[in-house]
Amino acid sequence: MSALTASSTRAAPDPDELAEEAVADTYLTFVLASQIFVVPVANVREILDLQSISRLPNAPGDLVGMIDVRGQGIGVVDLASRLGLRLEGGAQSRIVVLELGDGPERAPLGIVADRVLSVAEIDPTTVEAAPRTMSSWEAREVRGITRLDGQIAILLNLGAIFSSDPALDPAFVF
Repeated sequence: MSALTASSTRAAPDPDELAEEAVADTYLTFVLASQIFVVPVANVREILDLQSISRLPNAPGDLVGMIDVRGQGIGVVDLASRLGLRLEGGAQSRIVVLELGDGPERAPLGIVADRVLSVAEIDPTTVEAAPRTMSSWEAREVRGITRLDGQIAILLNLGAIFSSDPALDPAFVF
């Protein structure tokens, strides 16, 4: 039961407060391994056609390599691998360049998506917590679960996924 309906003795909520609470957030939706994922549009810098990715020596398995975007080298990570999934690839694959971190030192990082779908408005009241399981699965990479066009969509916690990534440290140079 929501906090607004839990108590009948509580004063009626201010309509302006309700309007603020109901504001939908904007997300980019994309597919990895036949599953829909969403990330905040505020973290998306651009979407690129799949291009040649330069391999880096001794790179971790999920660091695909580096691309050149208008003279700037950007690392590309296999997000599917980080999430324990397998990238399907194909003609609709794209590189989504994210900007991670806070303030003016936001670090660009590319991820490969099997397919980019659209930009969607998601009402925060439709987002559920990750399901509890009887296993040791930790859902720190998942901010929540919602439904888009009748399908489950997973809201990613980019901070948790990339928190230990040295590429996000502004002092780290490729």
